[in-house]
Amino acid sequence: MARSPPLEEILNKLLVADNAVIQEGTRELGEVLKTPGVVGELCRVMGTSTAPQVRQYAAVILRKRLGKGRHWTKLEPEVKNGIKEGVIQALMREPESSVRTAIAQFIGVISRYELPSESWPALLQFIQQMVQSQNPQERQLGVYVTSVVSGVAGDQLMPHLHHLLKLFAITLEDPAQPAAFHTIQALTNFAPLVGQDHMREFQDLLPKVLVVMKHLVANDEEQAAEAMELFDVLAECEVGLLVPHLRAVIQLCLDVSGDNNLGDSVRVKAITFLGYIIRLKKKYIVKNKLVVPVVSVMFGVVCSEGNGEDERMLGFLGGEEGEGGSPVHAAAQTLDACALHLPPEKLLPTLMGHVEPAIKHTNPHMVKGAYLSLAMVAEGCSDTLRLKHLHPLLQCICMGITNENQLIRNSALFALGQFAEHLQPDISKYHAELLPVLFEYLTQTCVVVSSGGSDPPGVDRMFYALEVFCENLEAELLPHLPTLMDRLFAVLAAPTSVHMKELSISAIGATANAAKEHMSPYFQQIVELLKGYLTQDQTEETMSLQVQSLDTLGQLARCMGAENFAQYAQDCVSLGLGLMERKDDPDVRKTCYLLFASLASVMKQDMAQHLPKIMERMILSLRSSDGVVTHFKDDEVGLPTTIEGLSSSEEEDEGEVDLEGGEDNAEDDDVAGYSVENAFLEEKEDTCVALRELSLHCGDMFLPYLDKCVEEVYKMLNYPSEDVRQAAVGAMSQFIISLTKSQQPQAIESFNKWICVFVPKLSELIRTDEERSVVMACLEAYAEVLKEAGPPVLAPPGHLEAILNCVKDVMLKKTMCQDMADEVGSEDEGEAEHDEMLIEYAGEVVPSLGKAMSTQEFAQQFAALLPLFANKTKKSCSVAERSFSLGTLAESVEALGVASGAFVPQLLPLFLSGARDEDDEVRSNCIYGLGVLGQHGAEAILPSYNQILAALSEALSKESFPRALDNICGAVSRLIVANPAIVPMEQVFPVVLARLPLREDFEENSTVFSMFLVLYRVQHPMLAQNLPTILKLAANIYKTKQADDKTNEVIQEIVSSASRDFPDQLNSLAQSLEPEPQGRLQAAVQAGTAAAQQATS
Repeated sequence: MARSPPLEEILNKLLVADNAVIQEGTRELGEVLKTPGVVGELCRVMGTSTAPQVRQYAAVILRKRLGKGRHWTKLEPEVKNGIKEGVIQALMREPESSVRTAIAQFIGVISRYELPSESWPALLQFIQQMVQSQNPQERQLGVYVTSVVSGVAGDQLMPHLHHLLKLFAITLEDPAQPAAFHTIQALTNFAPLVGQDHMREFQDLLPKVLVVMKHLVANDEEQAAEAMELFDVLAECEVGLLVPHLRAVIQLCLDVSGDNNLGDSVRVKAITFLGYIIRLKKKYIVKNKLVVPVVSVMFGVVCSEGNGEDERMLGFLGGEEGEGGSPVHAAAQTLDACALHLPPEKLLPTLMGHVEPAIKHTNPHMVKGAYLSLAMVAEGCSDTLRLKHLHPLLQCICMGITNENQLIRNSALFALGQFAEHLQPDISKYHAELLPVLFEYLTQTCVVVSSGGSDPPGVDRMFYALEVFCENLEAELLPHLPTLMDRLFAVLAAPTSVHMKELSISAIGATANAAKEHMSPYFQQIVELLKGYLTQDQTEETMSLQVQSLDTLGQLARCMGAENFAQYAQDCVSLGLGLMERKDDPDVRKTCYLLFASLASVMKQDMAQHLPKIMERMILSLRSSDGVVTHFKDDEVGLPTTIEGLSSSEEEDEGEVDLEGGEDNAEDDDVAGYSVENAFLEEKEDTCVALRELSLHCGDMFLPYLDKCVEEVYKMLNYPSEDVRQAAVGAMSQFIISLTKSQQPQAIESFNKWICVFVPKLSELIRTDEERSVVMACLEAYAEVLKEAGPPVLAPPGHLEAILNCVKDVMLKKTMCQDMADEVGSEDEGEAEHDEMLIEYAGEVVPSLGKAMSTQEFAQQFAALLPLFANKTKKSCSVAERSFSLGTLAESVEALGVASGAFVPQLLPLFLSGARDEDDEVRSNCIYGLGVLGQHGAEAILPSYNQILAALSEALSKESFPRALDNICGAVSRLIVANPAIVPMEQVFPVVLARLPLREDFEENSTVFSMFLVLYRVQHPMLAQNLPTILKLAANIYKTKQADDKTNEVIQEIVSSASRDFPDQLNSLAQSLEPEPQGRLQAAVQAGTAAAQQATS
């Protein structure tokens, strides 16, 4: 065998600009790395070569070679000692900075294995000697080695931390020295490990750290951005270390954020930290009056020109988030954090103070910033904007949409889309004003593209606003449907770009969600347009059209109903299965899964024949680790990448036993972190969503797959992505409910198995998950499962206590997502709307809990919960808190039944007071509460009947809110049903009848007509006197959206009884009605008569 050339000669080959020579050198290096003694030879080259790049390359190969513990462990002790001694000497002698860095990182790798066994005291002595040196170069080297070692073996340096922190106080003294920057790097590594013993010493260094950072911002922005990582780590791991100096840290970040002369990287780092600290320490921000400066600086940033980023990021902030975007993008995200986590009464006055003059400004970037700011706070401040600011803001947005400047139009369209998404249902009332503006924009777009022009600027924003607005309109869209569909068909028929067609197809799906069965006349034309994209293989460019067509087809299936879509369902399943087989793509798969879920709502148990293939693929999607991206450090910038894979040879690893007694789990030193591509995250999320739907619609046909689904989805409850966790919670709750609906023995067995896992897991997530959306999903799951499954949920030991304690912990703000690290603030500091929503979700668990227990058992638990909710009804509490707390108490009375009498002394004053509240929703909830308390309060409430009737009468004389008026009708009806003898019917009944039909809260129709039926059965004279009016009301709502199944059944009994007892009155009324209500009345008579005959037989 030919002898290999010397190692140094091989490494030199890798550094020439000739691919053939590099390939030859790479092959030779691979062979040399298999030979004994190569580690010693690499060390010799690292210490003696005259070429700096060769020395650096040798150090890098050594680090990679010995990065795995098993390779270091195999070396003989004398070899290890020689390496440890030689590497420190090489570091001391090395004149080149890049080589010193590579050698120091090699030392870091060795320290991971040697320091735990105290086998390298020389390293610690070296660090101490170098850090204390009066020679600036040596001091810098010592601090740098410390920063490297602390990054890979920080816990091994903890016994020396006290001494190191004293040394760091010295190395931070001169901000201009590189040692100061490396000290901050070391502090960043130590921060997660600091305990109480070193907290004060660590905190005392932060003022010096801030001085160094200010110097770095002015002189080296890249290092400044890296140094700011310390703030992120402290906030995430040990925020207590940061608190004494938090105001100064925030001020530094504000100064950096608002300085347009600085580069994007350091500004984005500062802005992103501000968003994170607002989330983590919101009460600190409010208490220290930092809302105004934060909002003012962020508003200034979103009004800046954004270095050309405006058009790319505006309206679609789901691209690169946080540190990957521009300052404008990051500032928009921070304003979003402000809205989600700060009380609206603290945020909005400051923001509006900037928005109002900016809207009128002559600089289009100022106007853009105003609209973008409004868009970003729409979600977090939705209630306040909806109730107090909506009309004037919409007028401003309409002005922006028609502005000549494209940037202003786009930002206004984005704001409209955000408003349409988050300010429902109030914004839908303005459809007559807003839709013509959007349609005119769409018409202009059609003209441009039909003439062969390119996509008009801002078309994304226009379709976004149109789609979100139309999707939420429902019945209000119908008058506009022909115009909208004509415009969308025109865009698809024209020679438009792939992107325009994709937007139009998506808009058709959104329109279907609103129009539902009214899309039937357009269905054939839609199918013809989509057929080509669905049945033919697409190029990479047109792949998005296939995915979007699948998505729209699924929405049509769901919205048009079984009677309209059933004939196409089997073909659609085959289409989806075929596409999945031909195209290995996460976007295709997730869209097919959602299509199958939609088809299940049409096909029900007929999906059974397709489930084996569908389920096999969906389970694989949950298990898959596809899309995981490894991010490597860039320490070897400028070096060839030819040693990837050479850190160990296959021959060497094969059959090798780990001498350390287990797998080598140490992270690769070159790995900076991991992420998952969005498409694969969305695939897992949508898989969970689709499985939930399949479980819901397929019934017992899904049962053979349920255990495996629960097993795999359960694992997703710990997935890093909050969206995946949230979808998994929803799927798990439906699986549990589906098991309770089945009568199969295996379903009962599976329920008993999984409920014992599910309830404790939700309890854990509610307490420990940092994302409110996940915690809200868990609370909603508790409420749903308790409501649908009932007492068996509470049968296992500890379940009742777990659920109750979760409710109490949320009400007392003791969960992780409620910022346990934040200090308790005073009540007048207020709460963010989303914090209030969290407590509302906890409240919804309570009545569901009552329905799963006996009334007496629930009464015992309710006694402990009542003070928590009563405390949220004070005048000092927000409207939202008062509304949901009183609503929860009213719903709980329904669940308490006759046991509610024991709580009349506490509840009646709350409801009576709330019935006079300034807020519509609070009054409505309290009026409902008075009704259910009067209905169920038994003997305890009778002395208060007149007081309740007087309160309802007073409310009726002043009330204009439709829902409250409906609730008054419902409340009086409940009082009549419970005790008709003590209600002054001659005065009360005509007043209620005059307020019918109901305007908004149609659920009360069952209450009102049940009252009519009770009076009919006892032949009450007031009923007989008003029978024609009652029958006419029945004819107008029977089998409409205003009547649920219970209401329809009650109406059937009333009208069929009237047909039997008062045929002339009924026939006379029927002849006076229009054909449609006349037909409904006759149908009700027939159905009621048939039901009566069946009952008697």
